[in-house]
Amino acid sequence: MDGNRPAADDRLAQWRAQQLDHHDPVQFAFLEALQRRAQASHGALRRVLDARLETLLDAHAARLAASAAAPVTVATAATMDSLATLGAARSTQASTYPALPALAQFRTLWAQLRTAGQVRQTLAQSPSDGGPLNSSVLVHRTIGWMGDVSPAYLEHFLAYVDNLAWLEQMQQRGTLPSRDSAPGRAPAKPRRARSPR
Repeated sequence: MDGNRPAADDRLAQWRAQQLDHHDPVQFAFLEALQRRAQASHGALRRVLDARLETLLDAHAARLAASAAAPVTVATAATMDSLATLGAARSTQASTYPALPALAQFRTLWAQLRTAGQVRQTLAQSPSDGGPLNSSVLVHRTIGWMGDVSPAYLEHFLAYVDNLAWLEQMQQRGTLPSRDSAPGRAPAKPRRARSPR
């Protein structure tokens, strides 16, 4: 059976070159996986896998021939022509049009504007009556300094905070499990209220 291996390799390579791998992509992927497994095998297992691969390749070739010989209706032909035209136009666009650097510039500009808006909104909420060690005042002051020292770091920091806020909202809605409901974890003990002194 090992003499049939190049034939199987050649058939798969020829079908891929003719883009017949798109006819039944799942079956084609299975055939390629079986081919790789047979190449990695030895002895009796290799002979069994080679025989199975040849049988499946023959069946796949028959399906390809049947689909090529099947009568094409006017609607099917129009659909196939439209899809072929769309595919050709897309491949032409992909090869002739380079990546848009303006899009990257737009994303960068949008991130900077969004960050600036978030900083303005945060600093506007700064408590005016807080002392110098008030945690809210310290957070607002730190965000302002971060924007002056490293705007890029501030963008990443605010994106991180946004993600954490989003996850907290998902958890509160019940979409995400809470930390206490993790399997194998004991429920949290209720906290005692502090007694007034």
